Amino acid sequence: MSSNSEDREDFLAKWLAGELTPEEKAEFESTDQGQDMLNILNSADKLAFPIYDVEAELLKLKQTQSRQETKVRSITPIWRMAVAAVLVVGVSLVYFLTKPNYEVYETQFGETQAITLPDNSVVTLNVSSALKFNPKTFTENRKLILEGEAFFEVTKGVNFEVNTEEGKVVVMGTSFNVKQRQKNLEIQVHTGIVKVTEGDIDIVLNKGDGVRIENGRLDRTWAKAVDEKPLWITENIVELSDVPFSEALESLRNSFGISIQSDISLTSKRFTGSYPGDNVEVAIQIVLSTEKLEYTYDPDSKQLSITGVAQN
Repeated sequence: MSSNSEDREDFLAKWLAGELTPEEKAEFESTDQGQDMLNILNSADKLAFPIYDVEAELLKLKQTQSRQETKVRSITPIWRMAVAAVLVVGVSLVYFLTKPNYEVYETQFGETQAITLPDNSVVTLNVSSALKFNPKTFTENRKLILEGEAFFEVTKGVNFEVNTEEGKVVVMGTSFNVKQRQKNLEIQVHTGIVKVTEGDIDIVLNKGDGVRIENGRLDRTWAKAVDEKPLWITENIVELSDVPFSEALESLRNSFGISIQSDISLTSKRFTGSYPGDNVEVAIQIVLSTEKLEYTYDPDSKQLSITGVAQN
């Protein structure tokens, strides 16, 4: 075993034995590793194990030795650390045996995927997206984690909850589209009622309603006529409405797996429009022409280079 591993185990043993200074304890428990260890202990606390009193067991051992020997050695702190080290292994094993077993679905550039959930709800993942949930508890606790974009067709039942880094969507039985890209979240309801929450934002959407949240702030809401499913599913058409230009470029990257390099700043630009998801050169031309951008595209290397703005 390496000295680093020994030092780490010694430190964890001291933490479990309560032998760190208050400053050391607070600093460790504020780290990711410290939070993981607290989670492990919390998981172990929820299980019905017999209560094991380390001090009482050490006292029993000491009394047993005193009956066999005329001179008894005191129990040194290293024994307590040894017991604590055993507990580290024990609670870690408990944690890994009881932690949720998630199913994870991922799509790559230009790829979509339809997924039937345990409650017969259907999720269609758009390009460069990921979905995670616990299949063992899903019918009673319908919670998912989404990165990217997906269209949900939800069967009736207990609350159905979609969690993203930028907000949460809760429904009963409905169909809706969720898109989380960069620091932005966009919801479009196709049937039923949806509740969206993020920080101080708490909004209820009906059929045809939509909302966009940018960087944790409410950007806008709208109401429009909607089809049964979004165009990216039915016709492979990507729609973008008043999004940062960087998000439009990311959409091109996700749709076609291209690399993009720009020699000019586009942070102040925004884009509204749609492009075909099966024709990279037409899509590039549509997006970049709105700002009269000059560019080169190499189909062999899939490299798009934005070189400047066309002069009138």
